[in-house]
Amino acid sequence: MLIGGLQELSLVDYPGKVAATVFLIGCNFKCGYCQNPELVDPKKIKRQPKISQKEFFKFLDQRKDFLDGICITGGEPTIHPGLFNFIKKIKQKGFLVKLDTNGSNPKMLKKLLDANLLDFIAMDIKLGVSNYNKTIAEKSIDLIKNSSVDYEFRTTVVPSIIKKKDVEKIGKRLKGIKKFALQQFQNQKVLDPSFKKIKPYSDKILKDFEKILKKYIKQVELRL
Repeated sequence: MLIGGLQELSLVDYPGKVAATVFLIGCNFKCGYCQNPELVDPKKIKRQPKISQKEFFKFLDQRKDFLDGICITGGEPTIHPGLFNFIKKIKQKGFLVKLDTNGSNPKMLKKLLDANLLDFIAMDIKLGVSNYNKTIAEKSIDLIKNSSVDYEFRTTVVPSIIKKKDVEKIGKRLKGIKKFALQQFQNQKVLDPSFKKIKPYSDKILKDFEKILKKYIKQVELRL
């Protein structure tokens, strides 16, 4: 398991908490709009500076009095067999843990939940990804919804992928969940250069999507 980045302080990645964000290298998806290509593209991974786990845990020991929690993101964290022990060690040091995931590994998700190692889960709901297994994603959705852990589901709204009808489908599937976030697509830094030519939706269209989702979900957040 390789660490490809560390944001030492974040006030936005973990809702309501002061956190640090650790970026794990590697992903089982190749979303063209991915904003962390240096963690996904094999060529860029080779050039990406790495941080050892020893360095990371030394950093945590120095921040015990300043940080509430740690956000673990990627890439996709759950593809790494060593994730369980990595999170366990973080928890043993007294930090809260937020996990970002695409929901593709419900087995790992269940293992972490059963061991009470997660305090917050953010799961991406993806469309237009060739190897996105909806059945597996459904398992992760249900695991998260039925857990006692705080959570949010979220979708990056890419105009070439997400249409009004898709927003309606997402709302119906996730009816009754605690929280959903619509994230504006950013085209400056992407995995597939062709996505740089795609113009993001206007704020007005995103607000229209928000209205659709609010028919099914009480708390909907726009991240513009």
